[in-house]
Amino acid sequence: MNTDAGQADERDPLIDDLRALFTRDDPMPALVVEAGKASLGWRRLDAELAELLSDSALEEAGVIAHARGQTASLRSVTFAAGPLTIDIEIQGDERERRILGQLSPAVAATVELQLSDPGLAPTTTNTDALGRFRASLPATAAAATALRLRVDVPGSGQIETSWVPL
Repeated sequence: MNTDAGQADERDPLIDDLRALFTRDDPMPALVVEAGKASLGWRRLDAELAELLSDSALEEAGVIAHARGQTASLRSVTFAAGPLTIDIEIQGDERERRILGQLSPAVAATVELQLSDPGLAPTTTNTDALGRFRASLPATAAAATALRLRVDVPGSGQIETSWVPL
């Protein structure tokens, strides 16, 4: 062992044995390694990170109402970035996920939905005059999405949200 505090000699046989044990008995899934490497390119350094204000999945008493067998909202999430509020609602069933969004105040923006599966291309849509947007994804497309907004307001630039499970 190396005598420096907090540092172990990488050639230590015990460390080698432990590394081999974990590699054999509890290997890191390839998808996790790929997603970790790909995630380094998903975040732009010049984009403002939106703050999570609320998430229905984190609230304990979430009751979902169904009307005539229709699928209700799976999740509602609200983010804030400066004066802009981003509300999204995820709806869907086993075949499709619909992401409905609203920017307040209403601004023109291009919304890019990044998908957690690095092999899938992002989905892009634009807001309407009221700041609303909508996108559809196959339910099997990805486990999570993050929004990247290019806002047409001077000084706003780009905004990104954290990952939201689908």
